[in-house]
Amino acid sequence: VGDERIRDQMLTMLIAGHDTSTALLAWSFALLGQHPQVYTRLVAELDAAGPEGHPHLLDEVIKESLRLYPPIHIGNRQLAEAMEFEGQSVPAGERLFYSIYLTQRDPQSWEQPDDFCPERFAHGRKQPPFAYLPFGGGPRACIGAAFGQAEARAILSSLLKSYSFEPLNPKGIHAHMGATL
Repeated sequence: VGDERIRDQMLTMLIAGHDTSTALLAWSFALLGQHPQVYTRLVAELDAAGPEGHPHLLDEVIKESLRLYPPIHIGNRQLAEAMEFEGQSVPAGERLFYSIYLTQRDPQSWEQPDDFCPERFAHGRKQPPFAYLPFGGGPRACIGAAFGQAEARAILSSLLKSYSFEPLNPKGIHAHMGATL
């Protein structure tokens, strides 16, 4: 791998990772504000975990926030070979777009798909393949996935241990589909 490619990957991780990380944090706080019982339980578990620990619920909240509001809500792939889809032929080389947002709310893969339920990620529960794609999938998955989640754990843990939060207008929050969600 050449220096130019390494530089490009680092720029992607640092620059693209900024907007996606802030979106993840914003949606996590919005969802906790809309679900005070989860917020209260998370704060209690963070307090009990001590300064270095983080409870499983923190990871579950992050994963569920990413499921409901993936920062990058649409993905695309270029077909390596022709395929049939819904009775239509799609030639090799075509670019197909898919909705991460809709995939992660598909009732065929998720019970109560529009509900905030962090427990759905408890104890390593598995989802059907490619039903959960907040970082894309396969060999082109986001290189910053582990870093972004670690960053979110550290920031949420620190802020929730240090401050009390209260939503001002939890029902007035809605998604806007721009470059990020």
